[in-house]
Amino acid sequence: MKAIVYRGCSGALVLALLVASPLLAQHPPLSLCLVQTKPDAGTQYEPPAGPWAIELYNLLSARKLRSGAPLQITVLAALTEKDVLPEVRRLQCPWVVQLRYHGSFWPGGRYVGDDEDTLLFSLWNGATGKVIAQGASLIRPVPGQERLYSDVLFAVPCAALARQIMRSLNRLP
Repeated sequence: MKAIVYRGCSGALVLALLVASPLLAQHPPLSLCLVQTKPDAGTQYEPPAGPWAIELYNLLSARKLRSGAPLQITVLAALTEKDVLPEVRRLQCPWVVQLRYHGSFWPGGRYVGDDEDTLLFSLWNGATGKVIAQGASLIRPVPGQERLYSDVLFAVPCAALARQIMRSLNRLP
C-alpha cells in the first residue's frame, strides 16, 4: 500500500514539476521608462509623449530580450531636460531611454546651411543616473517614407534606434 501511495505522490510531483518548469523558466520583464525630451516648457506634442517616443514604444513593446524576458515600458509625457530626473525618481524607473532631437528644424522651416538632423538616445540607470549606452539616427527625407511633422517632411529614424536600444538592453547585467 505504501508503494502505491509513494508512486502516486512521485507521479504527482513529476507532473507538478513538468507543469511548473515553463513558469519557472520565464524571465521577469525588464522595466524601463521611455521619455522624449522637449526643448522648452512651452512646446506641446501631439501625442503628449512625443511622436518619436510613441513610435519607439510601438517598435519595442512587442520585442523580447535575448534571454526571453519581455520589455515592460512606461512612456512618460514629454519633459524638459530639467524635469526628467525628478519624474524618473518619482516613478522609480529602473532603466530610462531618453530621446533628444538635435537639428535644424524650427516652426517656420529649416535653418540655412543645416542639413543633418539627428534623433539621439541615451540609456541610463534610473537610480544612479549613469549612462549605459548612447546612440543616434539621422533624420533624412526618404521618398515614400516621409511623415509630416511641424510642416517638414522627414524620415522616421526609430527603426534604427530600436535596433541600437535592443543591443544595449541585451548587454545589461
